[in-house]
Amino acid sequence: MTAESHATKGEAVLLVLNKHDDTMSFVDPTTLRSFAQVEAGHDPHEFVITPCQRFAHVSNYAPPGDTVTVIDLKLRRRMLQIPTGRFTRIHGAAIAPDGRHAYFTAGQTGFVVEVDLETNQVTRGIATHGEVSHMVVVSRGGERLYTANVGSRNVSVIDIASGRLLTQVPCDAGCEGLTFTPDHAFLWAANQDAGNITVIDIATHTAVETISCPGVPLRVRFTAGGELALVTNWVAEGELVIMDVAARREVKRLRVGNQPIGIEIAPDGARAFVTNMSSDDIHVIDMATLSVARRFETGKGPDAMQWWRMPG
Repeated sequence: MTAESHATKGEAVLLVLNKHDDTMSFVDPTTLRSFAQVEAGHDPHEFVITPCQRFAHVSNYAPPGDTVTVIDLKLRRRMLQIPTGRFTRIHGAAIAPDGRHAYFTAGQTGFVVEVDLETNQVTRGIATHGEVSHMVVVSRGGERLYTANVGSRNVSVIDIASGRLLTQVPCDAGCEGLTFTPDHAFLWAANQDAGNITVIDIATHTAVETISCPGVPLRVRFTAGGELALVTNWVAEGELVIMDVAARREVKRLRVGNQPIGIEIAPDGARAFVTNMSSDDIHVIDMATLSVARRFETGKGPDAMQWWRMPG
């Protein structure tokens, strides 16, 4: 069996970080079996994939948490580790639209680390002016960074070119998960300790609505058309909360594994995948029936996922 037999050019593969195994799994979306595992540095949490689809840059979070691991996805091997120096507890990851830089939160130090994806060097640290900046996203045009600040209960809006803080949007307790609506008109911030979601208007950088989401809302993903939002409820007996976006109301809750975190929707929209940290499994959701279809395992402590296509 050749190295490419499970990943032909152009075919989607699900990449999963197993943070308690320090690995990245390559999952066949048809069989739901891992056909390869790669070292991903200590305690890998989030990652970006370069536009050429060749490399993944992975955050390493556990103390000291001072590295970003680079994985060659085509060769399926760890290539190098980028030291982040005084910027530690590397967690959230985002990539600029032009693919030149990636941005990683250095949570407990209150900075975002900028990495040049061509040279694999840290180019600067950008202050968030927030406490425990955990997740980060980049605006569609690449002008701004947004960080979710768990400790200061707000979202920082930062001008990338100057590194200057533009404003901070008040949210609620435990502000952590950040996701743009598909049209990028709004940013949803999941407030895990408050059990709600803050909706931020991107044009004005103001909080325009708070949506109740009882439990511990952690991550949000939207369907391609933006009709539904999927929210992981990070509790011992975890749930996936399905919300009607237009109506701003809950539609359904599905029992998944324990302490669910990551959500990814298949490229064709037919299935969603939910990682469950404490039960060490992934649940598959049938999006037509909004029901749990299957479960499978990739390793211990599965967290972030992304779809990848073999370059070439």
